[in-house]
Amino acid sequence: MQSAQGAQKQTPDKVERFRLLCERLALVLQKEGLSVKPYRDPALPHFNQLNESQKDIALHTLKDYLEICQEAHAESFSLKDSPRFCWKALRRWGLIPASDFFDKLEESDSVEVYTDEGLQVFRNLRFFEVCTYTLEELYSLEWWKLYGREESVTRSLFSISLDLINGHIPGTMKFDTGKHELWELSSEGMRRFVVEPRHACSLRRNGEIRGFLFTTTVDCL
Repeated sequence: MQSAQGAQKQTPDKVERFRLLCERLALVLQKEGLSVKPYRDPALPHFNQLNESQKDIALHTLKDYLEICQEAHAESFSLKDSPRFCWKALRRWGLIPASDFFDKLEESDSVEVYTDEGLQVFRNLRFFEVCTYTLEELYSLEWWKLYGREESVTRSLFSISLDLINGHIPGTMKFDTGKHELWELSSEGMRRFVVEPRHACSLRRNGEIRGFLFTTTVDCL
């Protein structure tokens, strides 16, 4: 009975911590000229629907990203410097990309980093420039609840993700998926895009694959 009461006491504290982290990250992004809402409802309905383990993961992932941004500003470089920003995040987690990956990264690319369990842990500023989701939604909802695209394209990208995680793709790969439409499923703006996956590679820690990252060009419709 005591442990159940303890869990009940923990949840409001987690909710408040998550709310503050969202607000702080929104302020950091504002310094870069971006207007990203921390949440739509201060009661945080999406975060509250998570179980305790999922809340912990969301808090840890959000805190990590905020601290990376804050450290970058403390070092006086803009988060719009994608190669430097991405490298800083990867170094924090001890992750190493393919040696030629950053040679192929372009300023206009959206960059996303995923763990080997498919959890998105990093997005560069280009992602936030076009996204209309709140921070609460991005850190509380699974990606398949956030975005839609043609089923065949989803299957192809999922298959490639598995190949990256399983080490079947050496070095940096170039996508041949081509341009296709992507749309927000439940955001305030319900924005639609034309996207083109460009490059991807596995991420290693101590020689073992621990995730992957990929770049995409994004144009709003």
